[in-house]
Amino acid sequence: MPAKVLALVGGHEPPTTPSAAARLVRNYLCFLRKQAGLRQGDVVGKVRGIGSASTLCRYEKDATRKLDEDTVVALCLFYGASPETVEETVMLVRQSRQEAWWSSYPDVVGETLERVFATEAISKGIRCYHEFIIPGMLQTAAYTRALMQDYYGLAADETTRRKNKDLVNRRLEVRRLRQNLLDQPDAPSFQTLIAEGVIAKFTGGRAVMREQLRHVFNLAENNPNVHIRILPNAAQELGGARHPAMTLFKPYDGDEGQLLYLENINRGGEYLVDPGEVEPYQACLDDLWVRTEGKGQTLDLLQGYIDKLADPR
Repeated sequence: MPAKVLALVGGHEPPTTPSAAARLVRNYLCFLRKQAGLRQGDVVGKVRGIGSASTLCRYEKDATRKLDEDTVVALCLFYGASPETVEETVMLVRQSRQEAWWSSYPDVVGETLERVFATEAISKGIRCYHEFIIPGMLQTAAYTRALMQDYYGLAADETTRRKNKDLVNRRLEVRRLRQNLLDQPDAPSFQTLIAEGVIAKFTGGRAVMREQLRHVFNLAENNPNVHIRILPNAAQELGGARHPAMTLFKPYDGDEGQLLYLENINRGGEYLVDPGEVEPYQACLDDLWVRTEGKGQTLDLLQGYIDKLADPR
C-alpha cells in the first residue's frame, strides 16, 4: 500500500480506482523532479523513453496516457527516489492498469458504489455500524431482494416495474460478487456492529429473516475474519451513534489514511478523509463496540430471534 508516496505528495486518501492510482504516480513524478531542482528540459534524453519535453509533460499531466512501468522506474531512479518508494510506485503503476470486477456493471454501480467497492478492495480492516439493515457484506440473496423490492416496487407503471426487476437481478449479482472479498486468502478484517432493532424486524417475512439471521450467526461463529456484535437495545439508551450507517476503512495497519463512509439509505453517501473529521466517528465506533458483552452475548441474541422466527404464532 503506497503510504509513503501518498505522504510525499501531500495526500490524505489512498488511491482506490485505476485512475486515482495513475494520478498519484503523475503527481509523484512531478514532485520528484521539482525536489531535484530539475526542469523538464533537464530530463530529456537522459532517461529511457523520454525523448522530448512534451513526452515528460504527458507523463506528469496527461490522464489519458498509459504509464510505462520501465519508464516510470527509470524516472524515479534518475530523480534519486529510494528503493522503497520506487517499489510503491511500481505497485501504483500496476494498479492503474487493473480493470475492477464492477466495471462490467455500469448500469447498477454508480460513482459512489464504485468508490466503496474500490476502498473495500484495498483495505486491511473494515469497521461498520448499522441500525436500519443488515450490512450488505452479510446479506443473503433473499434478504437483499426483499429490501430492493420494497424500494423498486413502488413504481406506478408496469413498464418501469419490469425494468426495475431487471435492475434488482443485476444488483443481486453485484452483491454476490462483492461478498467474495471476505473469502479471499488476504481478506480484510471485517468488524460489524448491528443494532438489535435490525434483527427484530421481519424483513421479507419470517422465512427470509430467519435464513438471514442464521447466516449472520454462522459467520459470527465460524469466520475468523468476520467479527460481529449485536448492540442490545439497553446499550443504546446510553446514547446513540453519530450516524445510523457508517463504515470506517483502514488501508494500512495503523490509523494512517483512514476513510469514513456515511451511508444514506437509497440516496448515496458522503466520504470523510480528513483525520480530524474521521476521528470522532472512530471514537463512536469504539464506544459502541465496548457496550456489547462479546461474541457469546451476540450469538445468544441471534439464536433467540432465530427461535422466535421459527414459531409460527
